[in-house]
Amino acid sequence: MKTKQSIPKELRYTVRDFDREFPNDDVCLQYMKEQRWPGGITECAKCGLERKHHRIVGRTAYSCDYCGTQIYPLAGTIFEKTTTPLKTWFYAMYLMGSTRCGISAKQIQRETRVTYKTAWRMFKQIRSVHSDEDKLEGSTTVEVGEMYHGGKCRGHRGRATPDDPRKTAVIGLLERNRRDGRPGRVIAKTIPDVSKATLHGAVRE
Repeated sequence: MKTKQSIPKELRYTVRDFDREFPNDDVCLQYMKEQRWPGGITECAKCGLERKHHRIVGRTAYSCDYCGTQIYPLAGTIFEKTTTPLKTWFYAMYLMGSTRCGISAKQIQRETRVTYKTAWRMFKQIRSVHSDEDKLEGSTTVEVGEMYHGGKCRGHRGRATPDDPRKTAVIGLLERNRRDGRPGRVIAKTIPDVSKATLHGAVRE
């Protein structure tokens, strides 16, 4: 019996599509450059003018076509100073973004054939920026989670109810990606309930 494909054809992106779009590290670097500086045109730090920048062969750098000042597309990203091939990073991102039920660092290790230490580092770095698409430039990211803390409720399934005295509502807020490089702060405190008004109030505070 033929299984019906649930993903529309125009939205499908297979491993073959990935290999066609990103065949090697040079193409991956070119992609990063285009994301930051379309056409390789950006302000030169030395000239002070918008200049065309060209790739330096054998390096992950581009130089100003007028004065030779160099820029680095990977600077300030999770790929900065990495010795792992860019295509391996891109493939790990593809795996994490295309798997509905999530993927482990161990699976990334098996798929990319890197060491577990490298796979875990990539996994952690990619996950740290996975939800930063709508982040305002210069801001920090704060992750928020809520839960009920306490023992098991006998004879009751599912989440605790607001009037259940055996459970305490707790909210946790974790600050990520501080621009000054310092470790992010963590706040955890009890709250009266997990209603929208209470949670939003805690986030604003």
